[in-house]
Amino acid sequence: MTEYYNPYAGFGGDDRRWLKSQFHMHNLRGDPARGSFTYSMEGMDDFFWDYKAAGFDVVAHAMHNDMLDTSHLDELVGIRSFNGEEYVDYDGILLVGIKRGHRGEPQDVIDETNAEGGFAIICHPNQNPALSELPGIPVLLTKEMSRTLTGVVGVEIYTGCLSRREMAGVPFGLSLATDYWDEALSSGRLLWGFATDDSHNGWEMNVGWTDVLSATDDFPAFKSAVVAGAVVASRGMRLYGWSFDGEVLQVEADLPYQRAGEAEYRFISDGGVVRATERGRTGSYRLQGDETYLRVEALNGDGSILWTQPLLARDRFEVPTV
Repeated sequence: MTEYYNPYAGFGGDDRRWLKSQFHMHNLRGDPARGSFTYSMEGMDDFFWDYKAAGFDVVAHAMHNDMLDTSHLDELVGIRSFNGEEYVDYDGILLVGIKRGHRGEPQDVIDETNAEGGFAIICHPNQNPALSELPGIPVLLTKEMSRTLTGVVGVEIYTGCLSRREMAGVPFGLSLATDYWDEALSSGRLLWGFATDDSHNGWEMNVGWTDVLSATDDFPAFKSAVVAGAVVASRGMRLYGWSFDGEVLQVEADLPYQRAGEAEYRFISDGGVVRATERGRTGSYRLQGDETYLRVEALNGDGSILWTQPLLARDRFEVPTV
């Protein structure tokens, strides 16, 4: 029987809790719609207060190719802040838990971020390539370039703003990137899936987020949970139950603000193929042993979605040791 790595091992039986986290938000001054803007601390505390009001526990501001130190907002707002950056020499890679801004080649920037103790996430892989032809838009990190990168913990599989934005009649692209994720996993490349807002001055806020299962919001413990895959990508739902005995996976997901008691569960494996679909309070699936990975999507009737991280065949993936 195939042995699987379980990213949520012990869930529900210890003192860990979900920390609602945002890794991709921008506080801008100017006219972002025309590519003319600057980053500023002005109004940053208001932006963080809005995120706190929306139930967030952790926020990382993502300045382009540099860093604004927001650590003082921990005490002022009562929300945990990790310094971040959106690297856009080739747009884009999110850098979280950094100590300075980074420029240079993508692989060098990822290596430097890891050496500092932070982590890196490929962002919006389904951006519209035509954006690169517009003034004020940085050169995009192509899918071909991103496929060769090592040392990243994962990829944005949902980027809230993308499908909502356009410039000069050019749409920004697709918010959803599970196609990229399934392609990577099917090739044996381990990437965890993340959801973000990519919000700008409060627009597109609380659209996508990542729940991180951790006992504390101290960065070392938080990062360990991220690296281990103890995270859930969400567009409105929360993971309430997960059990795996080596053969059968059982999952429960629901709305965090009003329990609906029912969801559609899709069990997805190699090639992005849906192996089974169930509807009910919970969903379950018996693994056949030929799945190199198995992830779950849960959908609520109001359009909310949750994406779990995959179970991983240990003979196929180099699984985390944290």
